Amino acid sequence: MMKARSQHDAEPVSATHPDWAILTERALDDLSRIVRSEVAMFQTSMAVAVEAQMNNVTARLAKIAALGFGAVCILCASILLFHQWLPLWQAFAVAGTAMIIRGIFMSGSKVPRAT
Repeated sequence: MMKARSQHDAEPVSATHPDWAILTERALDDLSRIVRSEVAMFQTSMAVAVEAQMNNVTARLAKIAALGFGAVCILCASILLFHQWLPLWQAFAVAGTAMIIRGIFMSGSKVPRAT
């Protein structure tokens, strides 16, 4: 019995005409390299973004701390100034009342108004 041969059976695999297995292997290898490089670029960009965000948060916390300490110093200075003319408890009362009124105006200005 004679077996029919196709063109692909008779043709040997050469470097210029690789078979499907080699082509599939190369395509998957290329795809995996592309995915690995994309993941590496994503990790690099995420690391830069996280570092920038951490620097931003650190700067904001330092700013808030400086503002807080400055406000405490000004409050203490105003109490000591009022103590020149008033007893100490009255100086604290005046400074506390001023801080409460300031807080009410600051919180009231942030409320959105209905149009």
